[in-house]
Amino acid sequence: MAFVRRVLKRCLGFTKVEWRFSEFPAPFNSLFRTSVEKHAARDLSLDMAHKFFLPDRVLQRNDVVALVFNSGGKTKRQTIVEFLSEFLALFEHAATFSYQADAVVTQARFLFLYDADAEGIEQIRKDVKAAFGSIAGEPWLTDDWQSDADDPAGAIAVDKALYVWSGKSGQGTLEDILMPVLHRSESGLSAGAEKQIETLFDWKAGVAEKAKKHKATIALAGQREKPGMSMSVILDQTQILKDDVLATDTRVASFARYLASFIGMSVIR
Repeated sequence: MAFVRRVLKRCLGFTKVEWRFSEFPAPFNSLFRTSVEKHAARDLSLDMAHKFFLPDRVLQRNDVVALVFNSGGKTKRQTIVEFLSEFLALFEHAATFSYQADAVVTQARFLFLYDADAEGIEQIRKDVKAAFGSIAGEPWLTDDWQSDADDPAGAIAVDKALYVWSGKSGQGTLEDILMPVLHRSESGLSAGAEKQIETLFDWKAGVAEKAKKHKATIALAGQREKPGMSMSVILDQTQILKDDVLATDTRVASFARYLASFIGMSVIR
């Protein structure tokens, strides 16, 4: 999510907004408030507070609002299904809520982001199609994926899109895209971090182990600026992946172009 936020801001010109629930355009103003009230009514324990399915970050460019959610990974798809079920029911009658909001959402597009891992891009596409083929008993993701002509990691099905992070082999994770950016941004620091990670721990072969090693390397490289922080915080709050390098990296630029095309706006040069 930290990476997506940076691409939206640096490459597409979005800026962060911090709205109260009442300040969101309809039907989100009602949806988020109702979600919290409904969960609170169940008298859940304090450790459940972070599990409300609310956007991790909200960004805006002109009249386009991007809500970035962290679903928790491939095993948490039911959470997304439940959220979509509630949203789509309200979205169908969004104009009804106009008296409660300064703006109303008239169009919505849905982007799913997953790692390919060892499964590969095509398998992820099949899995997502199966998981979200219907919502609340109604057909939803029914159109076939149309692969992006310029980026095999991306596909679009009308108003739904799927981008699968991977290495050049079609397997892998987002870290396969981030590591070359780190190498170009901080060549000495990244080399030192990689050497230390290799020395400190034993690593097995395989996609999952490679991803863990990359995560550890990026996290270690950012410890001087953000000691004790996670990779996500380091990506979000440091410049070990420099903005200018990020924006001009081939893979990142390709994702930014795909994202801009799907949203219907231009990339910032």
